[in-house]
Amino acid sequence: MILAALDQLPMRGTLIVAEAKTIDQFLDRCAAQVDNHTANEAAKAFALTFDGMFERQLNRWASGHGVKAKGWEELLKGCAGIASLDLVATGMADDLNELHLVANVVRHGDGRSCDELKARAPRLWDNPSLDYYDLAPGPVPVSDELRIRLDDLRRYARAVTRFWGHVDPLPGAVLDPPY
Repeated sequence: MILAALDQLPMRGTLIVAEAKTIDQFLDRCAAQVDNHTANEAAKAFALTFDGMFERQLNRWASGHGVKAKGWEELLKGCAGIASLDLVATGMADDLNELHLVANVVRHGDGRSCDELKARAPRLWDNPSLDYYDLAPGPVPVSDELRIRLDDLRRYARAVTRFWGHVDPLPGAVLDPPY
């Protein structure tokens, strides 16, 4: 569903910032700007939704196992502990924590989570193709320049799927879904 939605919001590549020779060229450049912003905002919304669902599921699962946790880190660690799952050794910790920080930045903007995310994952602010410009007047909040790409969403989905696969006690659980 996410892939189908994002396919409807294609990125237009490098934006051209220069005087347009015709009104059609100008309007096409405006449309490219809007398309790229819309695609990025949609990706951010999907990350926020995905994190919200995962955190809600963790809370419910923790409650069912008598785990009481204050805050994200305690919740994730407590849930992993129920299944004796080492999140670092399995390679899930970074992606699950990054997803949660992304959601906090999308939800709240600049602040502690934004600073932490930028330090942990500076690539999420990298814009080598110059496909994204903020045209609003005044200084641009750091959080507004966060770039979530399809590969980021895939990593997050894979980490969540792997988490539930590893804590599933039934045979045939998905331990290593395709990327």
